[in-house]
Amino acid sequence: MARMPEYSTPRSLPIGSGTDVPLHDSRERAVRLLTDGFAYDVITVEEFEWRLGQMSHAESAQEIDALVADLATSSALLSTAPVRGMPAPVPSEGRIMGIMSETRRVGPWRVPQTLRVKAIMSDVKVDLRYAIVPPGCTIDVSAIMSNVAFIVPPGMIVDFDVSSVMAATGNDVRAEGSGYVLPHVRIRGSAFMAEVRAKVREVGR
Repeated sequence: MARMPEYSTPRSLPIGSGTDVPLHDSRERAVRLLTDGFAYDVITVEEFEWRLGQMSHAESAQEIDALVADLATSSALLSTAPVRGMPAPVPSEGRIMGIMSETRRVGPWRVPQTLRVKAIMSDVKVDLRYAIVPPGCTIDVSAIMSNVAFIVPPGMIVDFDVSSVMAATGNDVRAEGSGYVLPHVRIRGSAFMAEVRAKVREVGR
């Protein structure tokens, strides 16, 4: 059975250690635990979304920690998880398409190794903050008279290479960095009379 990654609290403090743990750090750690719990079939998508919603209302690190206390260590996680074998394999390819429509891909989901996004006269949002993103993931985008937004969490590196014709394209400066740093995703493609952006947004909001 696959082993869950282990996480320690910021500054190596135990859960519920008090106000010394910044709220932001506790929130990021909780989102990682929730994402791993979903990826390893320990919690359902409904439970993931419920806990995430409760976390958005939490006002202290202790409240956030309490929401993921059962997921805090790999041993606790595995002891509560049903035996279901390995997580589902990452698909090699996938597609998101919008034609004269509004398309959203949000919440927990497994991103394929190569994701093709095609938008024609559409508004498309692809949120990667709670997704399982495989190393070396490539996103091919083709946007025609559309708005396409890729939302990434802080710390994710985005290699952005989208050509534009009468269009606006750009990568959030906070997502720039070495393409060999993980987690990292490559966004490439073209935009015609369209807007394609990669934007950094905090998790848990």
